[in-house]
Amino acid sequence: MPHMDSGVGENPGATQDATPESARALIYRTVAFCSMTSMLLGYDVGIMAGALPNMKEDLDLSTTEEETIAGSLNIVAGICAVLAGYTADRLGRKKALAIACVIFGTGAGIMTSAMDFWVLFLGRIITGVGVGFGLVIAPLYLSEVVPPEKRGFLVCLFDVILNVGILEGYIVGYVIQVSLGDPGTRWRIMIAIGILPPILILLGLPFLQESPRWLMQIGREDEARQVLGRMVPNPDAVQNMAHEIKEVIKAETSNSYKDVLCPATRALKAALHISLGLSIAQQITGSEAVIYYTPEIMKQAGITDQAQQMLWALPVGAAKLAGELISVPMLDTQGRRPMLLIGGAMQAVSLLLLALSFWLKWGFAATLIFVCSFMFFFEVAAPISWLMPSEVYSTGKRGKAQSASVTVNRLVSGSIAISFLSISNAITVPGTFMLFSGLAVLVTIWYFLVVPETKGLALEEVTMILGRHEKRINSSAAEDEFQDSGYDDIVSSGKYVHHHRDEKKGENDHEIGD
Repeated sequence: MPHMDSGVGENPGATQDATPESARALIYRTVAFCSMTSMLLGYDVGIMAGALPNMKEDLDLSTTEEETIAGSLNIVAGICAVLAGYTADRLGRKKALAIACVIFGTGAGIMTSAMDFWVLFLGRIITGVGVGFGLVIAPLYLSEVVPPEKRGFLVCLFDVILNVGILEGYIVGYVIQVSLGDPGTRWRIMIAIGILPPILILLGLPFLQESPRWLMQIGREDEARQVLGRMVPNPDAVQNMAHEIKEVIKAETSNSYKDVLCPATRALKAALHISLGLSIAQQITGSEAVIYYTPEIMKQAGITDQAQQMLWALPVGAAKLAGELISVPMLDTQGRRPMLLIGGAMQAVSLLLLALSFWLKWGFAATLIFVCSFMFFFEVAAPISWLMPSEVYSTGKRGKAQSASVTVNRLVSGSIAISFLSISNAITVPGTFMLFSGLAVLVTIWYFLVVPETKGLALEEVTMILGRHEKRINSSAAEDEFQDSGYDDIVSSGKYVHHHRDEKKGENDHEIGD
């Protein structure tokens, strides 16, 4: 494993006084390598759609064993996400990310060499540990190093790359399916290719900086200021940011899992409700089961040839990526809430039409269109479930909170993936999609009633807003509203902004990515 430290004094050509160009390069380099961790999960999800039928044929897997291989990774990832948060808080974001890559690569290697279900299952479990670490650490790391005015776009590139990985998995699966004749050779090559991304991440980590917020949290203030100086080409902005981070950390009295999961304050209760609610809402409509079992859905729609099933999975992956590419750039302009409401409502409509297409036998073309529509609108809303849990918690609790969110997210996803075939057999395929449609309606209502707007706010600002410590623009008129309204009204109203932002609007925008 490459040597990991904060990056201070180690990066070639690094200086404390950054130029806008060097700061921008560092931020984008960090985003690129961190986002590659999501490619691990994305490629796995996409490639398993092609690998599972070949595994079933080669290893003579039963339906239960097939479901177990598909869903176990997410369940293990969810359980191990708790350990990932602890590791990230104890060892730092960079070291924890390196550990995730090593574990994932090891698991993929074991899967590739498996000759029976149990060895395959062992490799799947180890791979799930790596995925759980990566899904916690990468969004956490990114949320702590990117500028607030671009945080929505840059952090959610994590989810964009995940969908690139899914589409890549579909493409690789199709190419291998039509190129090779032996099922055992097919799926082994499909899985082995997934070892490449963690190797690239490990090679890139020495050129990244440790999170300045984590450095400040553990008392390495000088290093934190040096890292901020390389990320923000404005000495005054660096001092302001360092002061804000210190103030938020100083206000924290405890940072245990108990404080996150059994909150004592209104702000922490709101943060827990938002973060865990988003994690459940993202997966409960069945998206990952649709991705894992796209070939099976195509089979139910009348496509019996396995290569053709993989071919028609490609538009599904493309639609999923297209939804993300449209949604993510709008997060920092239109906000989080509009994307959630549009995405949730249209998922419900798409799933209803998909159910009807099976019931009324509208044909394969209609089924494909509605599957693509569902995946498109799923991705309009999905990135926010990765982004917002890292926004609503302060530095000391952020790692554990992100772990809890990923745990819930992966457990819900794994539970649906591991039971999708059984549920479909019990209540039929259209009945299953009708169930998912009803859940999407409930999810959309919850989005509307609960989720606040965090667009453009620094992480410390969000913490202050939820804790009702924010300075207001219209103090006299807002004071009554502040006393009478809930936290969601306060946040979504847009009346509460950071006191430095009015004073140094142009100066404090980090001068990155203009």
